[in-house]
Amino acid sequence: MGALIELFYDVGSPYSYLATTQIEALATRCGATLRWRPFFLGGVFKAVGGSSLLSVAGKARWMLRDLAAWAELYDVPFAFPAAIFPPNTLLAQRVLTGAGDALVPLTHALFRAYWAAGRNVSDARVIGAIAGELGLDGEALLARAATVEVKDALRATTDEAVARGAFGAPSLFVGAELYFGNDRLTMLERDLAPGGRLAR
Repeated sequence: MGALIELFYDVGSPYSYLATTQIEALATRCGATLRWRPFFLGGVFKAVGGSSLLSVAGKARWMLRDLAAWAELYDVPFAFPAAIFPPNTLLAQRVLTGAGDALVPLTHALFRAYWAAGRNVSDARVIGAIAGELGLDGEALLARAATVEVKDALRATTDEAVARGAFGAPSLFVGAELYFGNDRLTMLERDLAPGGRLAR
């Protein structure tokens, strides 16, 4: 049986977007199982005292160039949505938490909508419309996102990630091993490859 990769991510994280364009193929190459774990990045930052790189001007300029370079390398669309950044992703993350079998396609759709098309994923109407474009019942997903069950589930996932050492997104775990950031995917694949230190 292959390794289990747990991907903790937030739609408001550009490096999470980039990682999600690659992680499924990586898991397949490594014979690993991939578990998608939407969490709330704002809650993580609150717990660990962190903040976005964009809060520092020099880092912000570097990050914008870096994101564009990664998108070019991966050959995926990317356009920084400056007019609607940062987004409030709490509702989007709750919708994903309650999405059931639609989790993966809805994750990809929300990421593309925000990081490629500049659609405001903080807006319930936009989230519902994106769900509808996938043939999903957007109103039902939004209603489920408002339930105590889903709210508690997202909070629990966020708390779990922090307890395991996460401090940002994307955070990828194989057991106790944390790989932080899109740029650690190469190391993750190396460690899961035959003969690698995490190979099973």
